[in-house]
Amino acid sequence: MLKIIKTSDGSDTIYNSDLNETYHSVHGSVSESEHVYIQNGLGFFLKRNNKKHINILEIGFGTGLNLLLTHSYLLKKKKSCFYHTLEPYPLPNEIISELNYVEKVDIRSRKLFEFSHSCPQESEVELEKNILLLKSSQTLEDIALSREYDIIYFDAFAPSKQPEIWGVSNLKKLYDCLVDGGALVTYCSSGQFKRDVKEVGYTLEVLNGPKGKKEMVRAIK
Repeated sequence: MLKIIKTSDGSDTIYNSDLNETYHSVHGSVSESEHVYIQNGLGFFLKRNNKKHINILEIGFGTGLNLLLTHSYLLKKKKSCFYHTLEPYPLPNEIISELNYVEKVDIRSRKLFEFSHSCPQESEVELEKNILLLKSSQTLEDIALSREYDIIYFDAFAPSKQPEIWGVSNLKKLYDCLVDGGALVTYCSSGQFKRDVKEVGYTLEVLNGPKGKKEMVRAIK
């Protein structure tokens, strides 16, 4: 069902044969995540808001690549974060242990990467001094979100594979927990998704996508 494959930037991704879908772009896992979530999400927000500590919500922990890249970026910027991620279907350890993300991002982060996958869910865990992690096993539809977030990484499987996640009710739930000026970023740029984003009340920004994809979306409250 799950198979590790190499993408064009040399980083791994996972192919799910049940969904006929990969966890990242075959044109580059690391380069896609850096472009969508770090440069156009985290970096964008910090340029506009001089906060020392930020709150991040991620829809779809998956391989943990976004967390690894976030940690690396925040270390350089001398910032810290609370990182809340939803993952109802965690990956098996035998798959995680074979991924090459630590070598591609920061070899010093091996312990952090491994612990982020093995630590208990539903409990706040200090990964390092600059990251407090909370992993939730609930779906976006079921979870009650009580915090305010500065950035949302919307990294679920595509709407064609999991349409329920991308619906208006979920987008409204995410809008309600964003701070004013906060941003939701995603690789998805389907026409229906963009219409739903505007319907909920976000300011829609359609940006250049990562390699192999024409567009991505940033939605601002």
